[in-house]
Amino acid sequence: MIQPLNISWNKTKKNVEEIINKYIYYSLSVDNNSTSNIKENFILEELDINNLNNTYVKIESSERKKRIEFINYVRFSFNKLTTEERKIIYWTYFDKENNYDDRYIANNLGFSLGYYYIKKKETLIRFAYCLGVEELSE
Repeated sequence: MIQPLNISWNKTKKNVEEIINKYIYYSLSVDNNSTSNIKENFILEELDINNLNNTYVKIESSERKKRIEFINYVRFSFNKLTTEERKIIYWTYFDKENNYDDRYIANNLGFSLGYYYIKKKETLIRFAYCLGVEELSE
């Protein structure tokens, strides 16, 4: 694995996981669709603020717009990854319905568990760069 110079793995991983958790909560609050209904190419479509019709959500329109912009920022960054990388992120963090474990994901991708852990770390670092939240070591 080629790791960028001076990257702080723990801080970078924490930043990505915080973004993903915020994304999940924001998606729950404004998106009518389940992330479990992802297409075969594992690409997440952007949300259009004008097409959201969940009137039962009682948040201000400015806050709703802010959340949709954040969701679209994460989805745009996610879509930059390769299909294999999108599968790793999706199955590990986004698909809360099935609660896949690392062995299942590795097997599904045709990887040994050891190789999967290397690929998962590479994927999180690449996703951090896509999101712009990588942290350098001091």
